[in-house]
Amino acid sequence: MTSLRTATELRAISGDAALIAHLRAFRGQGVVEGVFHRTVNVLTPGDRLIALAARGGGDAPRTLVADAHSWSDRGIAASQTVEFAPGVITVRTARGRLRVRTEGADEWHPILPSLAALGPGELATAASALDRLIRAHGSRGGMLGPTPAASSMEVAVTRALADGRDVLIRAIRSGDDAGMRDGVLALLGLGPGLTPAGDDFLTASALLSSLPGSGLGPFGRALRDVLRDRPGRTTRLSLATLDEALTGRARASLLDVLHALASPDRRGEVHVTQSIRTPVRHVLALGHTSGTDILSGLVTGLRLEKELRGSL
Repeated sequence: MTSLRTATELRAISGDAALIAHLRAFRGQGVVEGVFHRTVNVLTPGDRLIALAARGGGDAPRTLVADAHSWSDRGIAASQTVEFAPGVITVRTARGRLRVRTEGADEWHPILPSLAALGPGELATAASALDRLIRAHGSRGGMLGPTPAASSMEVAVTRALADGRDVLIRAIRSGDDAGMRDGVLALLGLGPGLTPAGDDFLTASALLSSLPGSGLGPFGRALRDVLRDRPGRTTRLSLATLDEALTGRARASLLDVLHALASPDRRGEVHVTQSIRTPVRHVLALGHTSGTDILSGLVTGLRLEKELRGSL
């Protein structure tokens, strides 16, 4: 049997600059919250969720991308102890200690583009181009509706997602704060997985609401209120993702879509479609339906932004 004194050393290839800065002087003991093929979720002291992603996993808030092909077969399991020392995260695995060092990692700074220069017509074009790509290449089972072989329970969930979306859209259009909270509550935590479809949908609109001058500001405040008052409504990962999106921080692939949409050299829907095709493909690859559900929220948010911009 391998000695528990055996240590495996890994380096962080890149990571959230804010997280790397925090870890430079951080000490304490946390715990593994969950282990997946490409990601290990860790709770730091104080129950703050961070992620260790495998190589190619993509930069994101609260995330380090380590020089590892995957986390399978490394002896990592939920509830194992995680030690934090300056610049080093050590997981006590069944095979010994696994250390991830942050020194020398490329620091990723999430930069949110401005959509202020886009007029109503350009916002409509952006939403239409994105919607066409999602419907052509996205995954059903969430916001796009049920798969042909869906069970009655799956059909019921997708119907509830559509109903919650409609409640939220009507409330945002009318400026109904109570209705926005009702819409958020109808979607929050709805669907299977670590980031349920309803949460993924909310994430993109939360990100848009963080833009200066966005007409979705009241929605962002309603979402923040619900997350504060009902933290047990969804998963820790979704709470972290939504909290970050409300401050303009989201995974790199989603920001890439927004940067492409905000590009000043757009020339109609065909050009927009070509400019966003690659970043959209990267987002659609997330999870089973997560990428599709996130981009569905972005389409809805862009269309609402177009409608609301005239009333700002």
